[in-house]
Amino acid sequence: MENKEKILDFSNIILSYAVNATIHLGLSPDPNTGKVEIDLNRAKDLIDILDTLRDKTKGNLTEDEEKVMDETLSNLKMLYVKASSTSD
Repeated sequence: MENKEKILDFSNIILSYAVNATIHLGLSPDPNTGKVEIDLNRAKDLIDILDTLRDKTKGNLTEDEEKVMDETLSNLKMLYVKASSTSD
């Protein structure tokens, strides 16, 4: 059997959560409905999950994985604050 590269590495898991968060922030259409809808509670839940993953994997990530995690969380949190302030 040939050694294949993992399709779902840790960085892809992070980015998968991030894409879902951007959908719930109303920045991308929902692939199931094609509609752009905002669900800030769900977006916050996904951001919180990533925060928990960062905390639980601290010291176990490669430098690249840590960079992806930190940059992704930072960007998502800024987008969340922006979406929260415009929805008031």
